[in-house]
Parts: sequence; structure tokens; C-alpha cells
Amino acid sequence: MSSLSGISSSGLNFTGLSTGIDTQKLVDGLTKINLSRIDTLKAQQSTIADKQAKFAQLQGLLFDLQSKANVLGRSAGSAFDIRKATSSDDTSVTVAAGTAAIPGTYNITVAALAKSNQIASAGFADPNATIKTGTLTLQVGTGTATTVTIGNQNNTLQGLADAVNAAGGDVYASIINDGTGGSPYRLLISSSKTGAANTIAVTNNLTVGTGAAIDPANTVVQAAADAQVSLGSGLTVSSATNQINNLIPGTTLNLVKADITKSIQIAIKADTDGVVKSAQDFVDSYNAVQNFIVDQTQYNASTQTAGALLGNRDVANLANDLASSLTATVPGTSAGANRLSSVGLSIGEKGKLTLNSSKLNQALSGQSGVVLGDLKKLFAIAGSSDNPGVSYNIATNKTKPSGAVPYQVQIDVAATQAVVVSAGPPGGTVTISPSNNILQIKLNGLLAAGITLDSGTYSVSDLASLIQRKFNSAPTLNGNLITAGVTIDGKLSIGTQAYGSAAKIEITGGGSGSFLADVGFTANQSASGRDVAGRFTVNGLTETATGAGQILTGATGNKNTDGLQVKASITTSGSANVTVNQGLASRLSSTLNKYLDPVNGRLKSVNDAFTKSSAEIDKTVSRQKTLLQAKTEELQLKFAAMESAVSKLKNVGTSLSSLLPASSSK
Repeated sequence: MSSLSGISSSGLNFTGLSTGIDTQKLVDGLTKINLSRIDTLKAQQSTIADKQAKFAQLQGLLFDLQSKANVLGRSAGSAFDIRKATSSDDTSVTVAAGTAAIPGTYNITVAALAKSNQIASAGFADPNATIKTGTLTLQVGTGTATTVTIGNQNNTLQGLADAVNAAGGDVYASIINDGTGGSPYRLLISSSKTGAANTIAVTNNLTVGTGAAIDPANTVVQAAADAQVSLGSGLTVSSATNQINNLIPGTTLNLVKADITKSIQIAIKADTDGVVKSAQDFVDSYNAVQNFIVDQTQYNASTQTAGALLGNRDVANLANDLASSLTATVPGTSAGANRLSSVGLSIGEKGKLTLNSSKLNQALSGQSGVVLGDLKKLFAIAGSSDNPGVSYNIATNKTKPSGAVPYQVQIDVAATQAVVVSAGPPGGTVTISPSNNILQIKLNGLLAAGITLDSGTYSVSDLASLIQRKFNSAPTLNGNLITAGVTIDGKLSIGTQAYGSAAKIEITGGGSGSFLADVGFTANQSASGRDVAGRFTVNGLTETATGAGQILTGATGNKNTDGLQVKASITTSGSANVTVNQGLASRLSSTLNKYLDPVNGRLKSVNDAFTKSSAEIDKTVSRQKTLLQAKTEELQLKFAAMESAVSKLKNVGTSLSSLLPASSSK
């Protein structure tokens, strides 16, 4: 006799079968087709996940390739712009060159190093000798004055040194032992700034109490001095620091040792080794992409297995686009450098690149009859203008080549510098003395920088030269330079070298003297520059642009001139025709951008499609599981009812049998 024991979480359970039929086997058989559908869907989802993972790997390789292409293909700052600078004597001068440095050889002489001011007190017998109390104020040049207070708790020589150091400012103090007699200990105060203008001024009010009197400026240990450097035999410049910027355009000289009798040779040249390495990195990255594509799209007959991306149209299109980007000639370049093969690069087996470094080195050294600029045009985006006052500056991989018809540039408003002009001086000359030798300027939003002018009588022109030289060597301006000159009517003008709305100048003061009145400036007299304004025209249609200083840039989203920059040095409105040619590495980067763009790129669309398909399969699997559960429960209930009915019939049969009389054995 069978019985139904109940319902568990997995369905109905039978403790015995009245019919002798394996009902669970029947249920499994009847639901097998539903399970098969679920398994098929999960297999499809696994295939999609595999393809999605492969595309993610491919995307990573393409990003690396774009990075390597950009090193060669950037309009500015590419491998072709890197400069290598050397000094014939690194113990005297070290040199660093930026991309603006012009290759050449320069001879310099370091006549003097910049030095900081150091002063010392008279000697004391003990570093803990008691001194008078009060205040001590220290000021370096026209910098912020620092005042320390000495009381009964710190009125020793060492206490004064500690107080100066704790106050910060532009000085630091120490106790030195000069080894003389019975009073060898001195307070040494040093300026943290070098340069002749950065002398230490002391206001000593340590006058109270029974301690020893102290004069921190008793002895000048080291006078403040400017560095003096000569370029060749005809140009000498001074600097408040031992770092000289742009004496040789685009370079920084770090002065280590002075020797007026020694000529030091500074050599600047293109970093051809860096170009070869960048080219090899590009080749390796390109081939990594090609190897991946081949591996994922081939069919292995021996193992009868196919790559995950075999037959994928997007991958096939990508392979074709990559090859097309590198096989065309580049317009606007010389015949000896208008295709990859001319500089040692070629596409060989299975679309992979090879590099003949010897041939590339020959081209870089000029042995192939081409110059470095030609090679840069082969790889990078480059341009030219028919108006030197509106010159091509840079472009990006979003800038399209202009083709046969140049882009038209219209300059509506020219950029200006920030310039302040004096009202005088009367008489045409200015006499500078300690009573009027301070000028302070706030430049481009920086804190006011002050200079001390040398005493003498100057014409307006000579005074302008002095002011320009002094300010442009002041380290507090951090490379923000001024231009000083004379107007047509004989007035002194001081302006920023920078152009645009960010260029600002303000005459903040003339110290406590009469410089402003003597020259004709007023306190807080200020001016601001103006940005260039203009637009691009392409095939008769206007594309907008924004100005920053003298640079006019095509607006983001422009169909053709997105990222295109021109420099407008003209002083009035004007126009120019600009031609833009795209080198092979730049063209490849633009091609890759169509696939890698995070918003509209093809790979994003592919990934989104995979994600959507996987989500749809999840929904379908969920529906199939719901149907399977319902069908299983329905079958189990039906078989349970059948078992129950059979069991009841058996019970009835048993009861009837018990009512029949026993059979006679006769």
C-alpha cells in the first residue's frame, strides 16, 4: 500500500508507489524540453559573455595603440619635438630643454653665481648667553617683514635663533662657532632668497633688561649678489637666482660654478633616439592588435575550434580601417617622406608592421634628403597659413584635414596686452636715488613684486630698459614677464608680455619714496588685456571659435575645426587661409577614436548590445524557470492524485476480498 507523505520545498514526496510506476522519472521526462531550452539559453549567454570579454581585451589594446600613435601624431609635444640638451661641463652648468628649444650650439660664460645675504652678530662666550629683550624685525628686499619678540623666557643667543626660525619668513638663523678666542659663538642670519635686491634689513629693538646687547648685522658674512651669465661675447644677463630661463629659448640653465675664463658649450638637438624608440613602441602596439585579431578570428582545422570573434563584422571593419589609415600617402609632405615605407616602416605578413631602424635613423639624420619637419608631417597633424600674422598653432585628432580648399580664418578683434602708461615724466629724464628707488607691481594676479632701481639719472628709454631687466629677473614673478618701453609722446609704458583677459597689471606702489609721482604713475593704476575674437569658415559655413590671449580655438563639436588653434599676432582685424594635413599616426588616432569614443564609439555600441542581449536572456531564462516550476508542480499533483485513486481502489479490493467466504478445499 502506498501513501502520500506530504509536500516538501522540492515538490510532492511519495513514500511508496501504489501503481509501481516511477512517477519522478516521468516528470523529468515530460519537463526535459523545458530544461533543454534553459540550458541552450545559458550557453548562448556564455558565448555572449566570452565575446564581450574579448572585445574588452581588444579595447584595451586599442587604447594602448592610440596612446603610442599620439606620441608620434600630436601636433605639438610629439616625439619629434623632444629636444636633448647637453653641457660641455656639468660641474659648472646643467641644462634642460623643452619642446620650444631650437637646435643649435651656444657658448656661455658664468661670471658670477647668485648669492644670498648673510649677516652675523659679534661673538659671545656661550650660545646660552643672556641678551636684552624686546623685538627684532627682519625684512629681505621688498618682501614681508618678520618680527620676533624676545622676553625673559627666551632671551639667550640660542633663544633668539630659535625664535627667528619659528617665525618663518624669508630668513633662517643658526649659531656658529668661529673658533676665535673666548667669544666664538655668533648668531648667523641667512636670507632664503638670492639676488642683489634681497639684502637683509634689520630693525633692532632688543634694548631692554640687563642682558648683553646684540647687533645681528655686526658683520656682513656674504653680500647679496645676482648671477652674471654671458651668451657668446656680446650679451650679458643678470639673474637673482642661479636658474636662468629662456636666455637660450626653451631652455633652463642651472648654474653650479662660476669661472669667467671658461667658455661652456650648450648643445641642443632633436632626440632622434627617442623618435626611434617611439616608432618601435608604435609598431609593437600595432602588431599586438593585429595578433589579437588574427587569433580571435581564425579557425583551427586540426582542433575544429573557431576564434570567439570569427565572422564578426565589427572586427573585420576595424582591421580594414587600421590598414587603410597607414597605407595612404600624406599630402603637403616632400616626396621622400610621404609614406611609411620611405622612413623604414612597412606592412608585411598578416597586416603586421616592421621597422627598419637603420633607415629611420638615416631619415632622422638628414641622409635621405628630408628634414625633421618633413618626418613630423608624415606622422603628425600639421598646418600652414598664407598670413604670417595668423599662423597655424596646433590641432587635435578631432580636427579634420582641410583637403584641397583651405579653412578661412577671420579675426574680428585682435588680442591686446595689459599696459599702464605714465603721465610724465616732466623734462624727459628721471633721477633715481634712495628716496625714490622702489617700484612695486602686481602682475597677472600674483602678489606684488618689488624692485630696487639703481641710482642715477635716466632717460625714459633707459629707465624702461632698467625696469624691464630688473622685474624680469625677479623670482617672485615665476616667469610672468613684463615689457617696458616709451610711447610716441615720450611717456613710460609698462605692460605684460602675455596677451588676453588673463593678462593684468597694477602699479601697487612706490615704497615710501616718490617714484610714482616723479615718473607720473598713480597708486593702484591698472589695466587688463583682451582676448582675440574670430571664427572659421568651411565651405561657406561658419564654425565658431573661442579666444584666449592670441590663440583662437575651434569650438568643441565643430564638424571640421574642433580643436584647431591659430595664433593671431596681428594688431587689427584680418584673415588667413589655413591648410591642415593629417599625418598617418594622427589619422590612425582619429580612426581609433571612432571606435573608442566613450559616448558614440563603435565599441561602446557593441558592448551595449552584448549587455542588452545578456539581460534579455536572463529575462527569458527566468520565464522558462517559472514555466518549468509550474509544469513540474502540475504533473506532480496529477501523479499524486493517480496514486491516491489507485491506493483507494486497492483498499476497496482488499475489503471486498475479506467479505467473501473462505474457499472450500473440497
